[in-house]
Amino acid sequence: MRRIHHAVLLCAAAVAITACASSKTTLTTTWKDPSVTELRFSKIVTVGVSADPRWREIVEDELSYLVKNSVPAYSVIPEDAARNLETARRFLKSGGYDAVVLMRLVGVDKETTYYSGTDPWWPATYGTMGGYWGYAWTSAYDPGYMSTTQYVNIEALIYRVSDEKLLFGAQSRTSNPAAARELTGQVTKAVRDELVKLKLVPPPEK
Repeated sequence: MRRIHHAVLLCAAAVAITACASSKTTLTTTWKDPSVTELRFSKIVTVGVSADPRWREIVEDELSYLVKNSVPAYSVIPEDAARNLETARRFLKSGGYDAVVLMRLVGVDKETTYYSGTDPWWPATYGTMGGYWGYAWTSAYDPGYMSTTQYVNIEALIYRVSDEKLLFGAQSRTSNPAAARELTGQVTKAVRDELVKLKLVPPPEK
């Protein structure tokens, strides 16, 4: 009986670990300009704000794949010009771009959870030796396990180039992302779903 009980605990632990390891993105905050009823642009630049050039390229590439009519910023704004507002502004306006989609890493935090493998004890079983004896041998110490979840927080913003006005903003929280590309894809999908819900953009073509 104890073997069966222990096997059940191990199976439950495996399921819990798998669930914790899977990646999931949720939007924690969203905002839109009250005057905006539709987002329709013909030429967009995707920007990954990061001190790491490789992370920037991965994010901008993935965004450009997912956002229609867009190109990655690194392909039109030199690396040494991206940090300078006036220089970047000249590249955007001279290129005829009408919108910018930016994504920036806000922070990373972790959460550790302990899953006990020991059954809860009931004081009534301690009343007699027979009661305790039967309880003790079927409830030997099981150390359980620890599970740590990493959360990555990203903000995504959409600006109109002509007047540099913020049209939409969102902050997201993703658990255990495997890589920057997967993270970008999940955040973009979450933002797109929100924009569809707000009827700012049409649903994606199937």
